[in-house]
Amino acid sequence: MPSCCSRSTTSIDIRSQHKCDVVVAVAGNPNVGKSTLFNVLTGEEAHVANWPGVTVELKVGVREYEGRRICFVDLPGTYGISASSLEEVVAREYIVNGKPDVVLVLVDSTAPERTIYLALQILELTPRVVVALTKIDLAHSMGVHIHVDKLEEKLGVPVVAVSAIQGTGIRELLNAILDVAEGKRGRSKPLRIDYDGLEPYIRELEPLVRESKVLGGYDSRWASIRLIEGDRRLEELLARGGEQYIVDKVRILREAIERGVGRNPEDIAVMSRFNFADKLMKDIVVRVEGKRDITSSIDKMFQHPIVGPIASLALLLGVFFLAFAVNTGFPLNIVLNSMGFSEAARIVEEFSFSGLLGTAFSALSDYARTILEDSAPSWLTSLIADGIIPGVGSVLSFLPLIMLISFFIALLEDSGLAPRMATSFHSLFSRFGLSGRAIFPMIISLGCNVPGVLASRTATEEEERVEIILGAPFIPCQARLVVILAFASVFFKSPIAQTLLIGGLYVAGILVFLITSIIVRRLLFRVREPPELLIEIPPLHRPSGKVVWWITWDYSKHFLRKAGLIIFTLSIITWFLVSYGPSGPVENVEDSYGALIGKFFAPVIEFMWGTGYENSWKIGFALLNGFIAKEAFVESITILQGVDSVDKALTMLDLSTSQVIALLLYVTLYVPCLATVAVMYQELKSAKLTLIAVLYMLVLAGIVSFIAYHLLSLIL
Repeated sequence: MPSCCSRSTTSIDIRSQHKCDVVVAVAGNPNVGKSTLFNVLTGEEAHVANWPGVTVELKVGVREYEGRRICFVDLPGTYGISASSLEEVVAREYIVNGKPDVVLVLVDSTAPERTIYLALQILELTPRVVVALTKIDLAHSMGVHIHVDKLEEKLGVPVVAVSAIQGTGIRELLNAILDVAEGKRGRSKPLRIDYDGLEPYIRELEPLVRESKVLGGYDSRWASIRLIEGDRRLEELLARGGEQYIVDKVRILREAIERGVGRNPEDIAVMSRFNFADKLMKDIVVRVEGKRDITSSIDKMFQHPIVGPIASLALLLGVFFLAFAVNTGFPLNIVLNSMGFSEAARIVEEFSFSGLLGTAFSALSDYARTILEDSAPSWLTSLIADGIIPGVGSVLSFLPLIMLISFFIALLEDSGLAPRMATSFHSLFSRFGLSGRAIFPMIISLGCNVPGVLASRTATEEEERVEIILGAPFIPCQARLVVILAFASVFFKSPIAQTLLIGGLYVAGILVFLITSIIVRRLLFRVREPPELLIEIPPLHRPSGKVVWWITWDYSKHFLRKAGLIIFTLSIITWFLVSYGPSGPVENVEDSYGALIGKFFAPVIEFMWGTGYENSWKIGFALLNGFIAKEAFVESITILQGVDSVDKALTMLDLSTSQVIALLLYVTLYVPCLATVAVMYQELKSAKLTLIAVLYMLVLAGIVSFIAYHLLSLIL
């Protein structure tokens, strides 16, 4: 329990007394987990703030975060702010007169339909609200699922799922508080609930309340509703303030309501709020029943030190195989090729999601060029056909894989298998300074590193979160797979050799991810102990279609928001680099800005891999474009070679086996794309650490590929 000092202060001077940059009022029902969360947010020491004239005490705790001093004021636990008790009076008056920057309202995730009521009441009073869904770990174990993003969208304020015991969501909660305090997120006006039969009377009373000097600190609509409900506290304030005429008007309106509607105004208001809450939570909360009869045997399997990791790995490989086979044809195309079914392999690859999208956007570019070339300026035609349309295609080509991997992970998560898999991997991952939870950002990164970096938020401690952010970019994503497959199919004709090459590159990326994690933990944070795995193991159950869709779309939506715009923008930049040079528009790409940059790096590439100058500058140009968007690497080589066929363009590079492997190692390990760097910066909130991470990737990729080239040159 927090210890309290004897020093007292009034409700109004908390800001100056504690030198607060941000004041947060913390409200919640009794037993909602408020004390536990308050202690986690503020530490073990709290100060007492005595409310003037009454015995009710408020606790004040302080948290230094992002260079700001945040003061949390723990309001009395209440079920509402109707002022029917002394605690409700104090809570409400502090929200109005204490002028907190943010009101943090706690909602119990195990009983969200019931505990959302207080949040709705406070949202009617003030828009500066953050909602925390407490006990989210316990809710999962009980089979209660809450669509957090959808609830946030409907309420119009940040909603954060937290577990004070596990420490999850605390960082996101603090960020949300600062965002609302600074006006970056949240509502501009209080929540408006339709009170049906009361609305005409509310509209009649509101002008009087708006002109009232006594009720100037209250929202006029909220105060009007409360007066019609029979709020004695507000009536007393009006009477003492010489505005009895408003009280008299309220009584006339209440009598008119009872005669006209035939019901008590308070009952109508309460029922309207409950109906609003029911409709709000109807599509947001899903409850599922676990199957206890099979849970025990499955648990034994996943908890076995040998069988557990093997079963988990088999499941993940199955997810990997299905998702990539549907989206790119790999590795099914290699399997079919090795069995002699080359035509079937071609069909699988051609009719995969990526293949179909690539064909569609290529045809769309050609069509746009045909339509525009006679009626629009050449630069505009090129911008649309070579920049905008391929940019949109690049974004959409990744979306199916992101959605597929997210879908499979959602199935594992909602069924209860995911936490069991995390437990089975924990022993292995703990050797590298990670918890078993890190397996999921790693798997998501196989689709795209952007959502993989964002998935670092699932980490329960800051050190592990940073480890994942800095390590996840090494996991080979789909864009790198496109490059790897192109080189593998051209320079390695044997399906076995192709499999070994691709598998080896994936193993290399995963190993660097794990090694980077332990390096970051030991050197950056100077922590030797691995993170603990605090995770609720829910009963196994059949996945809910609604919950699976929530998780799938949420991951995909984050990709579109964070990476989609960046990839699209960078496609336009790439178009400019290959279309313009110092003298303006260029006919030959060798005269472009991009080629000039490639030629600048040519001596380094020639030294590293023994390629001739002509090939070196082309590879340098492709690597530059690959930094912007990795899938552009192969396309850049094709453009520079002046041919239509990717196979022919790569063949013209005339690379040896050791040069191909070294180059692919570099492509696998160097910066995945600028979108990933942007998201890393967003999550780290440190330009210095992001820059160090980029330099680390570039240098490490260079050293590994340089050593690999010279070693392989001696062997092959």
